[in-house]
Amino acid sequence: MHRFTLTFLVLCLAGSVPGQASEAFMAERWTLEAFTDALGGGPETGPVALARGRVDTLCGDAAGNRFLAGDQFIDIVTPAGQRRHLAGSGEPGFRNGPAHQAAFRMGIGSYYSLYDLACTADGDLFVADSGNARVRRVFRGDDGWRVETWAGGGKTRLGPGMDARPAEVELPATMALAALPDGTLLIATSQGYLSVDPDGRRIRHGARWPDSLALPGKASVNLNPVAGDADRSGQAYFLSRGPDVVVAVAPSGETRHLAGIVRVRPPKPHHIGDGPPREVFLDATMSLAADPAGRAVYVCGGDEYDIRRIPTDGETHTATLMQNGRWYRASVHPNRSRGGAVFRPGRDGRLDPDGKLDILLVAPLAGRDYDGVLYGRLNHWSGMSQYVEGRGLLPTRVFRIRPERP
Repeated sequence: MHRFTLTFLVLCLAGSVPGQASEAFMAERWTLEAFTDALGGGPETGPVALARGRVDTLCGDAAGNRFLAGDQFIDIVTPAGQRRHLAGSGEPGFRNGPAHQAAFRMGIGSYYSLYDLACTADGDLFVADSGNARVRRVFRGDDGWRVETWAGGGKTRLGPGMDARPAEVELPATMALAALPDGTLLIATSQGYLSVDPDGRRIRHGARWPDSLALPGKASVNLNPVAGDADRSGQAYFLSRGPDVVVAVAPSGETRHLAGIVRVRPPKPHHIGDGPPREVFLDATMSLAADPAGRAVYVCGGDEYDIRRIPTDGETHTATLMQNGRWYRASVHPNRSRGGAVFRPGRDGRLDPDGKLDILLVAPLAGRDYDGVLYGRLNHWSGMSQYVEGRGLLPTRVFRIRPERP
């Protein structure tokens, strides 16, 4: 497996505050590894690094399985490194039952056509089936993997203090999911979140989003949730586009504005900088992954094409860990013999095999697994991979960014 050891220097010198002591000023070491969607194409199933197939989003369970969604398929990558189709037909539709016969409309009608998944530790998978306005559950039954509807399909709209059977509730196409450690599923919608009990029998109105998230001149809050995640303490996080903010949901159910300045666009700042989380400008980010230990969330994609580290204390400064919006400065070199064009770093930086991860191209994060390994990807339409100076070509478009824990 191709592997490169790199360092994120979390201290942002331009935005640092003297005397502000925090773990965010420490260096985070990561290892970059090939994962899947081989450059030259390959079989749909088999060894993960040799397999092809689009990956829009992913998550993982405690057993080491990773679940990948793309092209109306859900694939599983086993701990042994084998990738295969688990659920879906590859064509949009709606069908429950045996997983290999199931059909989804993932990404259809959702904001920016984005997918979202949520995994439980014990191996259940929840799918934001936007085109069918439902949440679907993929689970291992007595006779193999199956798919069922977990919520949505009804006409009831829940307000504060209301609850119902999950099948009675009307869900929007744009929603994001977060699975809590106890099996509770949170569903983020435009004005707040809903909570489905672990046994799937009741869905409840959780809370509205904080008033501080209302755009200037607007009386109510309307978010566009595109991604969600939760840490092992039971705190959930949701990313919105328009306004571009991160909102946290505490185990008590309370919501708070974690990050992103709320402003009407355009205009936007010419410089995307770091600072207190609620004062930074997030530029059309598309994905979010939480550190399982609850120290930070990472957001990525959109018009930044970088990874931003947001401490969950809400006060310690954010950090731009890589790329800083300079994707357009990378030069492109054809490499047809190996399956696609290659991003090479421009004169302003490079992929440094000795540590710095400042020009790694990722757009956006696909997600993270149970252990907190991040998974980055290049946009599938670009047909490109990246070249690490002194090490050569990374052979897959989807790659692991693995933290090296003490």
